[in-house]
Amino acid sequence: MNRHILIVTIDSLRADHVSCYGRHETKTVHLDTFAGSGVRFDRHLTSVSATLTSHCALLTGCTPLVNGVTWNDVTTPRRRKTAADIAIEAGYTTTAITSWNGFQRQQVYGFQEVYSEGGAAAETNRGDHTLGRVLDWLNVVDPDLPQFLWVHFIDPHTPDNCPSPFPQTYAGEVAFADHLIGQLLDGWDEKLGEANSLAVITADHGEHLNDHGVERGHGTLWPTNLWVPLLMRGSGLIAPGASVPELTRQIDVLPTVLDYCQIPMPHNVEGMSLRGLIEGSDRDLGLVHCGQAIHDDTHAVTVRNRDYALHFGDGGSLAHVFDLRSDVHEEHNLWNTDAAVNYSAEHSRRDSQQQ
Repeated sequence: MNRHILIVTIDSLRADHVSCYGRHETKTVHLDTFAGSGVRFDRHLTSVSATLTSHCALLTGCTPLVNGVTWNDVTTPRRRKTAADIAIEAGYTTTAITSWNGFQRQQVYGFQEVYSEGGAAAETNRGDHTLGRVLDWLNVVDPDLPQFLWVHFIDPHTPDNCPSPFPQTYAGEVAFADHLIGQLLDGWDEKLGEANSLAVITADHGEHLNDHGVERGHGTLWPTNLWVPLLMRGSGLIAPGASVPELTRQIDVLPTVLDYCQIPMPHNVEGMSLRGLIEGSDRDLGLVHCGQAIHDDTHAVTVRNRDYALHFGDGGSLAHVFDLRSDVHEEHNLWNTDAAVNYSAEHSRRDSQQQ
């Protein structure tokens, strides 16, 4: 039988607020333990910082312009198969238990069973209620059939309404989400078995916390919105304690899951399997990431590789250039400044010397 598949998405979770990524003020013991049992991707970028379209990119392995779902209110039918469509063809039973009714209303993901009601701020969608629905599902699920479960926790998305004893702050919401992850994994492993599963934990996007002129929120293409955790566990497949320092992309998650579970991948998926990076047979791939924010009159795009980030604004004009080797937070724009001219001249000089 194929391995069970678990994908967990934590809404608005920044990588730098997960302690295994170096944020020691926030204690995320369950996420850290999960990371230690598998692989951590150190520079993983989501495609867009809006919930519906980000998840569509995750579950199709294609960027928004390709899959056709470019923002939360888009009703255009998707143009690619989703992870659920592919898993159903491979004999899986597919279930989605989420914390936002936008997933159910749009019907873009193709899961056979869907549990998602209420808006993001609804008390009944707080993470502990979502967890309760997951545990109820685990009580009745058939472990002898290959299961594909996607769980989405709304926390730490605003409002900060986590229960006591967690403080009602972003950090408290992160700690609450970590607590939920621990309970979810305990229930999953007891019923479906760690040894029989491939599990993935990631986020749809990050969150502004008084950076780049934004007090709180998301929807932009700054690194605080796009850099998210990606953790994978597969007993007997992925060596515990592994890490991948290279840039990876949200669209690469689905191909990696399909690769490890020996499920054929559609030919028109944009992303690529990261299995070689995990196992060490690939290195220095030089992947290029494309971030997109396309809605109403907004059409913003970013392009990033290992060393540089380029931001294009409405009309396709270049707005920002950042040297990520010395400016990982993208705070010092090199475009349309004397520094940009000097930088271009310096690169021209180096290129001429190398010829």
